[in-house]
Amino acid sequence: MMAARGVGELRRARNRSERGNRMTRQERQGWIIVASLFVTLLVVFGGGYNTFSVFLTPLLDHFKWDRAKLSTLQSALAIAAGFSTPVVGWVLDRVEARLVMVAGAACAGLALIGASQADSYPWLLGCYLLLGIGIAGTTLLPCSMVVANWFAARRGIAMGIALAGTSVGGMIMTIVAAYAIAWRGWRAGYLALGIPMLVVVIPVVLLMVRTRPQSDLPRASMLEETKSLPGLEVGHAFRARSFWMIAIAQFCFSFSAAGAVAHLVTYLIGIGYAATRAALVIGLVFGLTSLGKLAMGSFADRVSGRVALSVNFLIASAGFLMVLGAGNLAILAGFVLVFGLTLGAPLVLMPLLIVESLGLKRFGTVAGMTGVCGTVGAALGPIAAGHIYDVNHSYTHAFLMFVAMLLAGAVATYQCLPLEAAPVRAEKLAVAGTREEAGGGL
Repeated sequence: MMAARGVGELRRARNRSERGNRMTRQERQGWIIVASLFVTLLVVFGGGYNTFSVFLTPLLDHFKWDRAKLSTLQSALAIAAGFSTPVVGWVLDRVEARLVMVAGAACAGLALIGASQADSYPWLLGCYLLLGIGIAGTTLLPCSMVVANWFAARRGIAMGIALAGTSVGGMIMTIVAAYAIAWRGWRAGYLALGIPMLVVVIPVVLLMVRTRPQSDLPRASMLEETKSLPGLEVGHAFRARSFWMIAIAQFCFSFSAAGAVAHLVTYLIGIGYAATRAALVIGLVFGLTSLGKLAMGSFADRVSGRVALSVNFLIASAGFLMVLGAGNLAILAGFVLVFGLTLGAPLVLMPLLIVESLGLKRFGTVAGMTGVCGTVGAALGPIAAGHIYDVNHSYTHAFLMFVAMLLAGAVATYQCLPLEAAPVRAEKLAVAGTREEAGGGL
């Protein structure tokens, strides 16, 4: 009996060791996937979305369009990306993420190569619409969904590392595009951004990215596994207060961030900085943004995504005020620091807030639905800023408007409820409704 007991102990110890080794392999694979997503976001989001301001002045000089009209290109990109996002989210809840991401990378790369051949506004507009669809299929939603599925306790820092690719990409690809434009013009700039999406991103995604650790299961099992995840179904999420607060926060962030990034280089040139110096400033902003994502992701692991995002909005509003004094180098340096550290953090914190408030069960669909409000904000922000400049010949009122939007985003974020509180609140509302009906009957 003692011998049998000893054999049993050894067997249980061996099983625990094997489980530990499997966990180690799983974590290692998760971090490899994070690195792959970082590269993907660097090339596709950094090169496709964050570089528009570098092309603004060359396109103005070449086509002689006004700034509001030219800003509609970035707005078209945002609209295409945003309204594609719910479809992408629905597909991601059913199809392996790498397949969706490869299709998106192909669209984005071909769109930029096509933009390099543009000779008219409709052609360039069509390329930006296709680019937006490609970015939606390759970047924020699929990447955040993959990270959320692979990590739990360290989800914030993992999300921060992966999504830092957007800001590092903004810094690197902005400089790449600026030098390509200086060398051979804006057409070469588009080629320098588009080709790496086809020759680098597609192989990396195919080889490395998997939706979740159990992604090798049959499709039917994957669907059943998704249903067993914690969270609200789409209908319940749509009726939750947190859904609408997140949607408002998405709109406020996207409106202010997209408007500021689209016009920042032109604003700095207008107050006396050289074009290369202005491009360097936005490159530094994007570089600091990666640090902000890491810091806020780690901060969210300690205090929650809701608190971290609210704080980030408040700090960002101070940064927008500082840009009004950017003619002074010291104030410009302060603006770059504050704006850089807070600009991209919501890209990390929004998915964390969605998981905390609405869960993982229908993350793709729910995140896509709230993202529509972000799309509307990103579409309106650049146009609103361009229109304000065309009317007043100044960006002052535009930046003050961005400050107000960020403060509203902070309030909306803080109103979100944790997932475990949603059923309790629904029960209280039901009881209150029953009492009102009873009182009316009397």
